[in-house]
Amino acid sequence: MNIIEALTNPETFFKKLSQKDISLKEPFLIVLIFSILISISAYISTSFSFIYKIFPPQYQQVLAFTKIITLISAFIGGIVSWLIIAGVMHLISIIFKGEGSFKKTLSFTGYGFLPNIIGAIITIPIAYYYLSQIHIPQLTISQLQNPVIIKMIMKQIFPKTLIYTNAVIGFAVTIWNLYIWTYAINYARNLDLKKAFITALIPTVIFGLYQLYNVLKFL
Repeated sequence: MNIIEALTNPETFFKKLSQKDISLKEPFLIVLIFSILISISAYISTSFSFIYKIFPPQYQQVLAFTKIITLISAFIGGIVSWLIIAGVMHLISIIFKGEGSFKKTLSFTGYGFLPNIIGAIITIPIAYYYLSQIHIPQLTISQLQNPVIIKMIMKQIFPKTLIYTNAVIGFAVTIWNLYIWTYAINYARNLDLKKAFITALIPTVIFGLYQLYNVLKFL
């Protein structure tokens, strides 16, 4: 199968795919790459933003463990999001009397994460550029307890240019997700295009808003 076709012409891609045996190998690989990339993004955000380095030395060793947990959570979160999105779409499609196995839904929705890989490939270097140039002095315990100082530092760590860039790219990726998932569920569950769009819309909006919240909360 031509993987590029899933990005540019999902209708033809999933029509061809629906005529083949169901396989989770390729979509799992896509989601795995996506999960690795968001883990890299989480690593850059925690390492170069000095979130942990602003703490006094006696706290940094403990917080280093927290960073590891963050990376693992980001990786697992990518895979879990695939399962949740596929599950929600499958359940919604039942209302529209969709036909087809959950394995097929899971397989087809996996391809919908391709835009997220492209988005991550764009945003990771941008984040690296901005965050690697930030230098923030180590803070005292009293300063860390001051919410005004913490808010000011967070704005320094995540400049508005970076936040807005990620927000725009994230919005474009979400629209792309919806485009692909509409045809994915269209052929995975044998629904007409209108019902497939509604089925894909709900989890896509939730997924997109969650990602947008993670970006804009630093404003």
